[in-house]
Amino acid sequence: MWNVPATSLTMGGLLVGLAIPVWHVTRFGGAHIKNHKAILKNSTELVPLAAGMAYGSLATATTSGLIGAFTGAITFLGNGAGSFAMWGLTGGTTTLNTRANPLELDGAGNIVLLLITVAVIAAWKPIPQEARARMRVGMVSGILLGLSATLGGVVAATIIPAVNNAGAALVDAIN
Repeated sequence: MWNVPATSLTMGGLLVGLAIPVWHVTRFGGAHIKNHKAILKNSTELVPLAAGMAYGSLATATTSGLIGAFTGAITFLGNGAGSFAMWGLTGGTTTLNTRANPLELDGAGNIVLLLITVAVIAAWKPIPQEARARMRVGMVSGILLGLSATLGGVVAATIIPAVNNAGAALVDAIN
């Protein structure tokens, strides 16, 4: 079906993927320097960012269809924007691919991803606007970092097989 051929991450895409959580965590920490006792109380502000990153990193494991096209487009744009920023600000080159994720969700794993997608869409409207914005940028960061060596490696080694197994168990329970 649709497949945007951006299945690898450049150094520029890695920059964008890392810059998003660094920005939010730094602003959160800076806002609580004077009132450090409230940091635990307000730490739930970072939950939408983490949830978006988790969903985005899982979404990179599908290779085609609308979700695959979306993650490919985000990767393509993130690679381009990060490469342009690195070239413009440091003069550095970003052509080196940092990693490409060889594992993908199988049919049963895609069922689980689609069920999670349905849950995200169903819960989207009641989520406060500020949390939705954090979740959106978390998804972008998760998509980009889902192809990185560290987060992508953890996702490939643990999450993708677990989601594929959960989907297989779900299909077996229904059949």
